[in-house]
Amino acid sequence: MDIKNCYAFENSVAKIFIEAGYTVKQGVQLENKIGDIDIIPEKDKRKFCVEVKYSRITEKAIQQICDTAESNEMIPLLVTAYTIEEKRKEYYQKSYANLIFIDITNLLFAVQNNAELRNELIASLPYAIDDIKPQKGFIQIDSLRHDDYTNSLIKEMEWCEAGKSLARTYEVLCVKLLENIFSEDLALWREQQKSNKDLYRFDLLCRIKDGNQKTFWSIIERYFNSKYVVFEFKNYSDPITQKEIYTTEKYLYSKALRSVGILISAHGYDENAFWAAKGCLRENGKLIVLLETKDLIEMNKMKIDQEDPSNYLLDKLDELLMELEK
Repeated sequence: MDIKNCYAFENSVAKIFIEAGYTVKQGVQLENKIGDIDIIPEKDKRKFCVEVKYSRITEKAIQQICDTAESNEMIPLLVTAYTIEEKRKEYYQKSYANLIFIDITNLLFAVQNNAELRNELIASLPYAIDDIKPQKGFIQIDSLRHDDYTNSLIKEMEWCEAGKSLARTYEVLCVKLLENIFSEDLALWREQQKSNKDLYRFDLLCRIKDGNQKTFWSIIERYFNSKYVVFEFKNYSDPITQKEIYTTEKYLYSKALRSVGILISAHGYDENAFWAAKGCLRENGKLIVLLETKDLIEMNKMKIDQEDPSNYLLDKLDELLMELEK
């Protein structure tokens, strides 16, 4: 189990309760010192004992949360990152009359109009959600429209000036814009990830989610044998040179299933950078996709128009492969 994503999922659930108008406490230690309660939301004088499961639920977990809730005079509520079959849900509800269930379909329904929360929630999941239909459940929130959030991110990026002083701001905005368009496709989202011996530091490392059927990501997995994608962000005042391309190439390692990098530059690339990227692919089989800030913005506009941003990357890949020479 990915501990970081497990905590990220729990934090997303806590934020959903907060957005729904609850006061929330997390990681509450019980008086008997045996275990703790993941989340305690309270609203309208009703207090809930919430157990968050990043795995599929078991009857043992259900019994435990019901006992804990009863002994602390709270309402038991179980949240899972997976779906619960209707027959199993009916069985549990007959056996545990006071228990409230929230599964991933209910969480997706709750955040469908809150783009930032939706991105955070989906990014924490280890699987693709293409076949999951959001369903109304116990918790509901009313918040930002997705296009409002996306447009605000685009404006922030357009205001971000190139240069060293705003390098970190540029990185943060790049991550938010990428998460906004690819949270359904990618997991992990590890920023400033270092190699074992601290020789290299990636700006962002993501993992392609299991079950992803979109053409671009399928090609990356199948033909480039890459489950992980390295992202690099360059807020330079001048175009990127071949030096930065070869630095990025050092981060890519086929035996670690990390053969693909995506580089995003504030001021484009010189001619030698494009030749270097083609050389990395031709000679070593390492794919480095060269994007500019305007490409990232364009993909987010595609999201607003309900188009698939990964098709933009697919076009870039087609262009690169068609131009590749021996």
